[in-house]
Parts: sequence; structure tokens; C-alpha cells
Amino acid sequence: MDKAGGFGMIVAGVFLIVLGLFVQSGIVEFLLDIIGIVIIIGGAIIGIIGIVKLFSGGGSRSSDY
Repeated sequence: MDKAGGFGMIVAGVFLIVLGLFVQSGIVEFLLDIIGIVIIIGGAIIGIIGIVKLFSGGGSRSSDY
């Protein structure tokens, strides 16, 4: 059981080293920029679709309720 615990600590250490190198590189900032642009474009598309549905009646008939 002690060997498994030691191995787990080694894996955690290597993971933290790799994660630290990844964060220090410019890759994370670049990926966050791309994700932000995709979210903005997606929001604009959904907003436009919503406006079109609002003015076209949404494709549903009015009910008697």
C-alpha cells in the first residue's frame, strides 16, 4: 500500500509540473481567446434567431388560454 501511495504522489507531482508548464506557456491564453470569440459569435447567432422568431410569431399559434 505504501508503494501505491508513493506512486500516486509521483503521478500528482508530474501532473502539477506539466500543468504549471502549460499555464506558463501562451497556449492557455490563446485557447481562452478562441473560446471567448466562439461564445460571442454563438450568442450573436442565438440572439438573431430569437429576434427572427419573435417577429415571425415563433412558429406557434396563439391559444385560447
